[in-house]
Amino acid sequence: MYRGVIRDSLVYGVASLLTRGLAILLLPIYTRVLSTSEYGAYDLIVSLGGLANVTVALEVTQGYARLQADANEERRKELGSTALLFVLVMYSAFLSLCLYFDVTLTRLLLGDTEFVSAFRWGMLFVTANGIYMFMLNQLRWDLKSKQYALASLLYALTTLLVSFFLCLVMEYGLTGVVIAQFSAAVIGALCCLFFSYGNYLAGRSLGLLKGMLRFSIPLVPASLAVFINLYASRIALKHFSSLDDVGLYAIASRLGGASLLMVVGVQAALTPLIYRQYQAPETPGRIATLFHGFLAIALPGCLVLSVFAEELIAIFSTHEFHKAAPLVSILAPAMLASQLYVFAPGIAIRKKTHWQLLVTIAAAVVSIAGNLILVPLYGAYGAAITLVLSTAAFLVIWVLFSQSFYHVPFQWGRVLGCLGVYALLAFWGARVDSGEWGAIAVMGVKLLLILGMIAAVLVCGFIDKKYLGILIRKVRRFTSEK
Repeated sequence: MYRGVIRDSLVYGVASLLTRGLAILLLPIYTRVLSTSEYGAYDLIVSLGGLANVTVALEVTQGYARLQADANEERRKELGSTALLFVLVMYSAFLSLCLYFDVTLTRLLLGDTEFVSAFRWGMLFVTANGIYMFMLNQLRWDLKSKQYALASLLYALTTLLVSFFLCLVMEYGLTGVVIAQFSAAVIGALCCLFFSYGNYLAGRSLGLLKGMLRFSIPLVPASLAVFINLYASRIALKHFSSLDDVGLYAIASRLGGASLLMVVGVQAALTPLIYRQYQAPETPGRIATLFHGFLAIALPGCLVLSVFAEELIAIFSTHEFHKAAPLVSILAPAMLASQLYVFAPGIAIRKKTHWQLLVTIAAAVVSIAGNLILVPLYGAYGAAITLVLSTAAFLVIWVLFSQSFYHVPFQWGRVLGCLGVYALLAFWGARVDSGEWGAIAVMGVKLLLILGMIAAVLVCGFIDKKYLGILIRKVRRFTSEK
């Protein structure tokens, strides 16, 4: 299991690093051609895409993922072919409705009909992206990690090149940004079709569709609740504040979302392997070991984003967005924590979808209450704090339930100790930026904070001594050669 997870994690991780890295490279383009309000409008269009992803196709992807794990090759192809046809039909209906009511929906979502052209292209993007995401995930569930990586990279490169041409050369502004996203989704879907063409030639079965939907439909409310946890803040900011605050929150989310680079590769590789090997007696212990090793990398990496938020904003955006810097230090750990449930797979393994629904609804209630109370008082800061609270509620309740169904022997004392150290160091990192120290002193203190976090994970024993010894010997050999 270790070898498979590590190998596929590296492939998925490199793919995610390249694709999300290229996405971050788009920020200097977007922030130079879009105002904060236009960036806020773009983020709301993307948010609508997130809502469509969890509702339009009724989460049939999850049904496919669960049923294909126990199916033979022929049945797996029938499942994929049936699910794709369902996705195409549902997204076609969604697109037709959105284009018919385009003016009304634009006014409702963005508050001004000046964005109607961008909205139309945005709905084309949402449709194409929904189809692309289904086909891309099928590559993951079929354990085609290299093909997954190539399709993801092509998607990112297309976005970068078309955005550069339409935004900087043609000066199409917001509409150009959305057209670039649509183009990338189409190219990415065609690439996935090329890699899995044989899977979609099999026959379709209404019975198989019913089986997938029987598993997936109960997940829709849960996925909708997850959407509320992640995106309700945008809607609250639009209602209680302005598109400018949405834009500031969005740019901070993009940079804070870099923390997901540390988990997405592990997540993409770990989940399919857990489904196939969860019955092995050694699997729970291995999951715990992988989690502890992951924290050893993720906590220092997340702290880097937090303490260097000011510098990141200065590099990747314009002065108009500089107020977003403090938000990055709040959003980065929250966004990372939102994906850690993958290390507690009990609910998914035992197919306790009703428990998943209850957990996500509880977190959604926290999100709604927090946004209603904190956003009117503190604006974008209130939205960021609400995300922290709702994510913490989701993760704690999820782990408690999952452990009762499939126990994973986490070392909770050490985990909580490291989290406490992280919170303390992040707090001091924020105070460094608010002080009147010189630039060199500030940089030195921030580096010391990062080293402190690395020391904490080493003291907690999250890195196996055997591998740590190998690393130390390699470093010594390298320095002696110099």
